[in-house]
Amino acid sequence: MLTLVQPQIGYFAILLDRILLRGELRMELQPVFDLRGHSIHAYEALARGPQGSPLERPDALFRTARENGRLYELDARCVRTALETFARLKLPGQLFLNVTQTLLDSGWLGSEAMLDLLHKLGLPPSRIVFELLKSDDLFRDGKGLEQAENLHRLGFSLALDDMGRGFGRFDAWQRLHPRYLKIDRAFCAGLADDAIKAAFVRSMLLMAEASRSWVVAEGVESARDLRVLREIGVQLAQGFVLERPSAQPSREMGAAQRGLLQTAQPELYALASRGSVEQSALGLARPIPPVQPQVQLEEVLRRFDAHPDLLSIPVVDAQQRALGILNRYVLADRLWRPHVRDLLGNKPCAQVMSADVLKLDVNSSLHQASQLIADASFRHATEGVLVTDQGVYRGLLLVGDLLRLVNEFQIQTARYANPLTLLPGNVPIDEQIDRLLAAGRSFVVAYGDIDHFKPFNDAFGYQLGDEVILLLADLLRARFGRSGDFVGHIGGDDFIVVSTEPDAIDRLQTLPQAFAAEIPRFFDADQRERGGYEAKNRQGESQRFGFPTVSFGVLPLAGGEVESHREVSALLVELKKVAKAQAQNRVFVERRQYGPPMPPVMG
Repeated sequence: MLTLVQPQIGYFAILLDRILLRGELRMELQPVFDLRGHSIHAYEALARGPQGSPLERPDALFRTARENGRLYELDARCVRTALETFARLKLPGQLFLNVTQTLLDSGWLGSEAMLDLLHKLGLPPSRIVFELLKSDDLFRDGKGLEQAENLHRLGFSLALDDMGRGFGRFDAWQRLHPRYLKIDRAFCAGLADDAIKAAFVRSMLLMAEASRSWVVAEGVESARDLRVLREIGVQLAQGFVLERPSAQPSREMGAAQRGLLQTAQPELYALASRGSVEQSALGLARPIPPVQPQVQLEEVLRRFDAHPDLLSIPVVDAQQRALGILNRYVLADRLWRPHVRDLLGNKPCAQVMSADVLKLDVNSSLHQASQLIADASFRHATEGVLVTDQGVYRGLLLVGDLLRLVNEFQIQTARYANPLTLLPGNVPIDEQIDRLLAAGRSFVVAYGDIDHFKPFNDAFGYQLGDEVILLLADLLRARFGRSGDFVGHIGGDDFIVVSTEPDAIDRLQTLPQAFAAEIPRFFDADQRERGGYEAKNRQGESQRFGFPTVSFGVLPLAGGEVESHREVSALLVELKKVAKAQAQNRVFVERRQYGPPMPPVMG
């Protein structure tokens, strides 16, 4: 047996040596498509051995390198070859490069030799994305983390591969805040027919928002899965259904790919178009007659016997307040022993009911409904959800129905999210303002942007411009994350803040100073010393500009005087102009009264 295996290992080692020495490594590139912009955002470089050889496939190639102690050498060669191929083809966008822990720990990626190679090829670090392959030990010793942080400082972007597998991935995500997150292909396959997978992908988008990351769906092989990904809100995707890896990849999205996205998408669920979350939850809830806690268990068991399809019975008090649930399977588990039913049959059913149950108030937000699902256990999924109105029982909702409901509302929300910041766009902003006006609530609405953003964007490029926009988005999120706060992104550098919290204006007043403290890091030492930069103004003339600042016009409102978001919008435009005209404090608050005053700040 040994005489058969040993020569084969030797042959693979010789073949690997020839590949590395003779430069027989090949690169195929697979486009990463922008599903919203109908364009190609990036390319992933995929290594291949000589065509027709036993080491043509990357798994065999890297396994042989690992067994022969040449993983670093192969990985470095792959990076070089990928960079040279990408530069030779003059492809647009970013280049994703897979790197192993061995190469990351070596420090070569951030070395002078690497930077010299990039300069020679005409590729700035900002166009390179290092995709860190799956390994839960990747950052455990701290060395990989240190190297990754250094790469980020040098201007490279990072991507985490196979998100959804292993806790190490989430730990690395939390610590590194990578620019890209790649969803494991297992969560993309069959997505169109699996509400749980869809909910997981949507949860990834929500978490990615907190780290300013782009979510990339990889391994997409079904047109239906692709369309559902787009509907959920995933903007970047790659896979065989779009385009296979090749030596000559497409330079732009073609008619075939556009056709996949333009095909009519069957309605996943029919609920989101019917109104609010609470209205839909009530529409789905089953009006199962409840029992009171003093009802004997034997009576409950007879009811289960008479209705084989009945899974759970709610328990309420005399005022119809929801107390708990009696579940068929939970009771069967408790009463399986002989004579237990005889002993407990005449006891109050409250003795065996589940009091730790899921409850959804009809006034719950989408976030609260999502959190309810996240906190659900297997037992909760079996029992169901008690739908209540200020504690009063209104019906019983299956967890699967709630999951589908939340998933669809998230899809509806994602359709109107800004693609850069993933904050709500114009439609949800208008709906939020109209909802508060209709309810007669007192609230504050603010409209602002970045001063002199266009010359900055023209002088330093749209990528740095996007980073400044993201900075403002992060500062707004940090200040307005309470239940009564809402932050929206109209587009470009324009943002809206809506808040029912009494200290909203005070928090807005701190924004210009916080922005001013962060903005110098976007400039070099000479520009920081001079306090500005030279750029073309709107007339095309050279002009000196100071660092960008922010201005916000603020409108305190109450019910009665303003009727719709259109009137609010018109007022805010004028207030923002006043804020920009001020020399110092660039947060201008309208002091004229609309309705009753805002409540005072407590404490």
